[in-house]
Amino acid sequence: MLRLIPLRYLTKTRALVLCSLTLVAFGAFAAVDKALLEQAQALIKAGKAQEAYQMLEAKEDEHAGDLMFDYLLGTAALESGKPSKATFVYERMLAIDPSYIGVRADMGRAYFALGDYGRAKIEFETVLGSQNLPSDLRTQVEQYSVAADSRAQAKPTTMTSYLEVGFGQDNNIGSASGLTVLNLPATGVYRPTAPTGTKIPDEYSTLALGAEINHMLSEKWGLMGGLDYRSRDYAKYNEPNTWTWDARAGVTYTGGAWLLRTMLTAGEYTYNSQRLRQTLGATADWRMALTTSSQLLASGSVLRAGYVPAASKSQESDTYTGTLGWMKVLGAGGTALNLSAVFGQENATGARDDGDRRFWGARALVQSSFTKDVGGYLTAGWTQSDFSGINSSYLMARHEIASDVTAALNLTLTKGVALRPQISYVKNHSNAALYAYEKVDASVNLRFD
Repeated sequence: MLRLIPLRYLTKTRALVLCSLTLVAFGAFAAVDKALLEQAQALIKAGKAQEAYQMLEAKEDEHAGDLMFDYLLGTAALESGKPSKATFVYERMLAIDPSYIGVRADMGRAYFALGDYGRAKIEFETVLGSQNLPSDLRTQVEQYSVAADSRAQAKPTTMTSYLEVGFGQDNNIGSASGLTVLNLPATGVYRPTAPTGTKIPDEYSTLALGAEINHMLSEKWGLMGGLDYRSRDYAKYNEPNTWTWDARAGVTYTGGAWLLRTMLTAGEYTYNSQRLRQTLGATADWRMALTTSSQLLASGSVLRAGYVPAASKSQESDTYTGTLGWMKVLGAGGTALNLSAVFGQENATGARDDGDRRFWGARALVQSSFTKDVGGYLTAGWTQSDFSGINSSYLMARHEIASDVTAALNLTLTKGVALRPQISYVKNHSNAALYAYEKVDASVNLRFD
């Protein structure tokens, strides 16, 4: 099998021979205009990678999959400051044959440009482990490998933070059924009271801020911690106002293509200016890269919820949740698809009359970048819940299905500043009418990272 080696690692004579052989070897694979490839190659060698990229990118839909076309497109992307695009193109080539040593070297350079020094190091070590590696290529890759080590060690600690403010409109602030009169089998006629017992709209403002710190103890082990605060304040009604804070601390372990993170969590939920619920928990998240464009995900968690007011103690619970997921980057890398399944058990430790709850569901998320500064996402999911106890108002066990869909745009205004308009629809089906509801929530958020 012919191995593609980056043109810049070779003498002019070697490069011309390689290009010629490659065109002959793959000429029958796809009808790519030889003049197009030669022009792109000449532009790259002349330092005009951006021009080469624009010319090749316009033909990608026609010629993606032709190895020489993809190689030149990936090289043009890398040389013109588009390393993310380059990784997707190189992955397309390596899916055909992982033995393209030169492509692996360039994949390492792309990861290096992205600041992903760990994955860059893996690619460089793979190249250096190859037999009969040309001396000039080996020298270049060794230099990059040392640089990747140096960069990774120079930044053992990183910190990120954000601030987000927004405003919106909620057409059902209490997630109420919308019925003004309910017939409860156990107690008779019941008339819900405003504002949270009936379907009432209101405007609101939000504030969110948080930070996370990560510290690498070694190449594989790391520590992390984070804190988040969120609030929602309604304009007309104070009762549904909420404030929450959540903290986390844990350990990370990188095992090459996979990552494991275990954390302890704690949080508090305030409703109508009253401390309502406190939580303690533990989670474990595992991710494995199948390719540079797809990942498997699995997580498990346990969460204990304790209530502060004596009247709410019956709602205390322990919840055990498992999640399985898959992420795939589609096409040229501008779109990502996430699919996940969730299942779990909520044990009613406070002896609520609804008893324990078993739940399972699924969620899909599609994220896309339309332009450099405009992106968006669409997510939808459903969760089915079955309660083991007999509800004291309805004299039967509750069965519910909750579904939701959210669409949002993300507009980058400048580096670290984005505007996100979004709209959500939520509907909860229940065999007990008091717990059935639907709502629409629209908001605009300004985020600083």
